[in-house]
Amino acid sequence: MSTSARAELPLQGNAAGQLIDVSRAECLALLATEEIGRVVYCDRQGPLAVPVNFRLDDETIIFRTAPNNSLAAHLRESATCAFEVDRIDRTMRSGWSVVVRGSAALVRHPAVASDQGWPVPWPDGTRQFVIRITPLEVTGRRLVVASR
Repeated sequence: MSTSARAELPLQGNAAGQLIDVSRAECLALLATEEIGRVVYCDRQGPLAVPVNFRLDDETIIFRTAPNNSLAAHLRESATCAFEVDRIDRTMRSGWSVVVRGSAALVRHPAVASDQGWPVPWPDGTRQFVIRITPLEVTGRRLVVASR
């Protein structure tokens, strides 16, 4: 991109929206309204965000994964991860985002006992690892349209 092309890009938004920090309690309430989020971690190639369906269990995040993928390999080496969920309204140019930083741990093998409300994976295939992310930090922001 040339320098002249960069000068033509707007430097300021024009949607009259405001970013507002969200409390931990509200972040958890927002997480409870959604089913899809992204687990964020670093594999050998670098940062990666993987969409998963999940369930909020008290203040922890539960999801399933296969035992032989990059995410499972990462979690065997390091429990450090993040989790992100958002909802965006493109028409109103508003929405919210919640980011959870924490540690992940294998809960159990679902074949051992009957599933008790664990998330059912959407994709085909076996996802026998149930993972729980315990938050160390929960932050969020809302983009709200200013009243006119």
